[in-house]
Amino acid sequence: MTKAVGPAPLDEATVLSPEWLTETLSGRWPDAVVTTTTVTQRLETVATKVRFRLGYAEGKDHGAPQALCAKGYFNPAVRSRMHGAQTEVEFYRDIASTVPVRMPTCVHAAVDAETGHGLILMEDLIEQGATFLDPRTVYSPEETAASLDQLAALHASHWDDPALPASFPPRLESLSGVFDAAALQAQLDDGRVDGLPDEIRDGDRLRRSMRALAAVGRGLPGCLVHGDVHTGNIFLTSDGDPGLIDWQVAQCGAWALDVAYHLGTVLDPIVRADSERALLDHYLERLASRGVTPPDREDAWWLYRAHLPYGYFLWGITRAVERPVIEHLIGRLGAAVAYHGSFELLEV
Repeated sequence: MTKAVGPAPLDEATVLSPEWLTETLSGRWPDAVVTTTTVTQRLETVATKVRFRLGYAEGKDHGAPQALCAKGYFNPAVRSRMHGAQTEVEFYRDIASTVPVRMPTCVHAAVDAETGHGLILMEDLIEQGATFLDPRTVYSPEETAASLDQLAALHASHWDDPALPASFPPRLESLSGVFDAAALQAQLDDGRVDGLPDEIRDGDRLRRSMRALAAVGRGLPGCLVHGDVHTGNIFLTSDGDPGLIDWQVAQCGAWALDVAYHLGTVLDPIVRADSERALLDHYLERLASRGVTPPDREDAWWLYRAHLPYGYFLWGITRAVERPVIEHLIGRLGAAVAYHGSFELLEV
């Protein structure tokens, strides 16, 4: 068989070709010979996700997957923004097996050395009965407690791991430099934060809050954080248990970065205000159950409230997402920042 082209082709047709798939799967399933592929769904955001079924030549019972999902940057118009794919490839390739969290089973993850394109092949969760949530899904405190269990498992898996920053470096400092103050202010003034208090609609103040959080984090145990835990990055198994997808901003950071972002996005602001203290206690208990000495309850409460600007900043700089999603998530996070006086806690 002629050798297929590279480990992470930019061309979708190549990725779906029986020849490339046969070669790529041969390391794990040497007896599997792919003969056909049938696309069942194509989802385009920044990355493209293509769900497809595979047909195999008759022969040995090779055990190879019957349905996969390919995630890549197949659309030439978005390739300038494919840097996040490399982080996700590194997550699945290098560390996912050490993380006891529900996630898609990855069968191939690679970055092409010449193009920088990252490609992931995952088993198709929908074929296994999973349901993917929407960023605006209504979430209850009980459902939030279940997803906090997953975050506690994630954070405990590499708690204060000295090797982690080299593999998944902290991002707060670099993110704060994505836009200068004027450009960030222009984003905040485009209507996305209409209705939020004036005191948190300050681009320079928001940038400074990210730098302040970076300084806070340097004094805390680092752990592996997901970095983008809204409901659009959660799936439910056929039994209704939550799992996590889209690891493009995985990083070494403070546990509170994920917990604050999660509670700030998934819960209605009124429900959040009523339940967040109990949910934070639940998270700390689950962290302790994983063998980690959790922070003091009052220290944890301060850190939770102080880390809310992280998610607010992420949705302040976001462009390539549907506008209703941006407004929904930044509205919730901005309301939480204002409610808790997060900028004042950080003295920015």
